[in-house]
Amino acid sequence: DIMRASGVTGDDDEDACAAAATASAGSGAGVRSGRKEWQGLERYARWYRANEQWIAPIEQALQSAIWFLPDAGAGASGELRVEVLHSVVSMWTVLNEQALLVTEKGDREAERLRTVEKRFPQALLPLLVATIEQFETVVECVLVHKLEQPGEAAAKASVAGSLHARAPRYKWLTLVEAVKATLRLVQLYKSGGKTSCMLLDGGLSGVGNALDTSCREGERRRNEAFQAFRARYLMPPMGGLGLPRNASRRPSQQVAKGSSHSSTSGEDADLPAELDISIRDAHLLTFAEMLQIVRPVVYCSLLWRDGHRSWRPWLSSLACEVSSLVITNGILRRSASLGGNLLCSREQDARWARLVLYLARSPFYDSYTKRTLVSIRDRLKPVPLLGMASNAGFNLLDDIQSYYTYTSG
Repeated sequence: DIMRASGVTGDDDEDACAAAATASAGSGAGVRSGRKEWQGLERYARWYRANEQWIAPIEQALQSAIWFLPDAGAGASGELRVEVLHSVVSMWTVLNEQALLVTEKGDREAERLRTVEKRFPQALLPLLVATIEQFETVVECVLVHKLEQPGEAAAKASVAGSLHARAPRYKWLTLVEAVKATLRLVQLYKSGGKTSCMLLDGGLSGVGNALDTSCREGERRRNEAFQAFRARYLMPPMGGLGLPRNASRRPSQQVAKGSSHSSTSGEDADLPAELDISIRDAHLLTFAEMLQIVRPVVYCSLLWRDGHRSWRPWLSSLACEVSSLVITNGILRRSASLGGNLLCSREQDARWARLVLYLARSPFYDSYTKRTLVSIRDRLKPVPLLGMASNAGFNLLDDIQSYYTYTSG
C-alpha cells in the first residue's frame, strides 16, 4: 500500500535495485582494477630493487653514450634528435625512481625523515615535475631554432650592442617555469605544514619532516611497545569479562588526554610529535620554501623583459636564493627537529652548492668567467694534449652556457 501510494511499483523497485547493483559492481570493478595496477607497480618495484645493481649502470651508460652519437654535430636537427633521445632515456630512470619512492614500505627511518605522498592523484605531482624537467631542454632547443634564427640573432646583436637584447624563448620558458612552480607549491601545501615543510630535490624525493625531540628513536620505540603492552594486558577488566577497559573503542581513544607521551597500539597512530619549531619559524620556513620555488619564475620573466645582458635578472635571482638559504639556515640551527634531519641538512648543503651556477649565467659569465676560461685555454695551448683538451672543454662549456635550462639549477 505504501509503495502504491508513493507511485512506486514492484517493477520500478526491481529496476532501482538492479541499477544500484550495477553501480556497485562497477565501482567494485574500478577498485579491483586500481588494486591490480598498484600490485603490478609493486611487483615491478620489487624486481627493480632485486636487480638494481646491474640495471643502474646500464641506465647511466645509455645516457652517456647518447652524447657520442654521430648526429651530435649535424646541425640543429641533429642536436634536437640527441636532446629528445636523451630525455626519453632519462625518463626510464625517472619512472624507476618514482616507482621505488611510492612503493617504499617497511623503512621506518625513511618514513620518519620524509613524507612521500602515495595517494592518487597527489602521487603524480613529483612525476609531472620530473617529466617537465627532462623535456624542458628539448622545448628550449626547439624555441631557439624556430624563434631565434642565426640571421635574426646577428641583427639583434648588431643593434649598438644593446644592453636589453631580448630572446623570444624566455616568454615560453617563463610559462614552463610557472607550471613547475605551481606543481611544487601544491606539493608543499599538501605536505602538512609544520611537520613536513622542506622540499627535497625540488619535491622529487618527497618533503623533509621535522623530527620529534621528546626522546631518541630507540626510546620512542620502547615507549610504543610498552604502551601497546600496557593497553592490552595491564588495564583493569570491565564487567568481569576479562576485557580491557574501553575495549570497544578505537586505540586512539584509550589514551588519557593529559599524558604528554600518550601512544596508541597497532598502526592507528603514533606518539604525538614534540617539535621545537615556533609558529614564527614555521611561517618563515614556508616563506623561504615559497621563495625558493618561485625564484626561477622571477629570473626567467626578468630575462624575458630585460634580456640576458642586463644585471637585473642575475641580481634578483641571487637575492631571492640567498635570502631563502639564509632564512632556512637560521631555522635549521635553532631547531633540533629540522637540524637533526639528515635529509634536510643535505638538501640545504646542495642548495648552497648550486650557487656556483651563477658563475655560468650571463652577464657574469660574459664579463668575468669567460675571460678567465679563455686565459686558461690560451696558457694551456702549447701543451700537447692539455691544449687540445682545454680547447674542446672551453667550446663545450661555452655552448652549454648559451642554454638557460643547463644553468637554471
